[in-house]
Amino acid sequence: MTGTTRTLLVIASIVAGTAGCNRSPNDAHSDAVEAQKKADETAVEARQEAEKKIAEANRDVEKAADDARKEAAEAQANANEKIREANREITGVAKDDVRGWAQQKVDDVNNMIDTAKAKAQTAKPKAKENFNNAIEDVQKQRDSLQTEIAALREGAGEQLDKTKQQFETRVDQIKDRIRSIEKSL
Repeated sequence: MTGTTRTLLVIASIVAGTAGCNRSPNDAHSDAVEAQKKADETAVEARQEAEKKIAEANRDVEKAADDARKEAAEAQANANEKIREANREITGVAKDDVRGWAQQKVDDVNNMIDTAKAKAQTAKPKAKENFNNAIEDVQKQRDSLQTEIAALREGAGEQLDKTKQQFETRVDQIKDRIRSIEKSL
């Protein structure tokens, strides 16, 4: 017999004694057992309610952390875009220049990557892992475009037009791939 049960038996005996002498020790014991059962049920309900509130608070914390990561990623994407614009101004790359035209295309791809990364911050872990693997491949393709910009400057006439068209086709394919990856989030 536990201490709590004994205490309840004593209380039940006192209550039974003051209520009348018609109660037997078995009745007092039954009352004590019933009181303990109710106390146990109340404790279980309280524990369940506390666990529910803890789970709710954890969800709120997780959402706030996801929102903060997303805001930070969006701010970084905006900063990256401004940095790219400033770099073009500093290096004197004009948009009407072939190199400037190509760099603007690559910068558009970079901006799309940054935006997709911001969106990925709130994705489920498995989707985020798949996104990171897929975007890695896209970044490699983007890097190869960056190296091709020098070849565009060296071309002229019809050859330059053909090279620009191929370059733009590859840029469009990469953009389509980014959109597809982003939809999977």
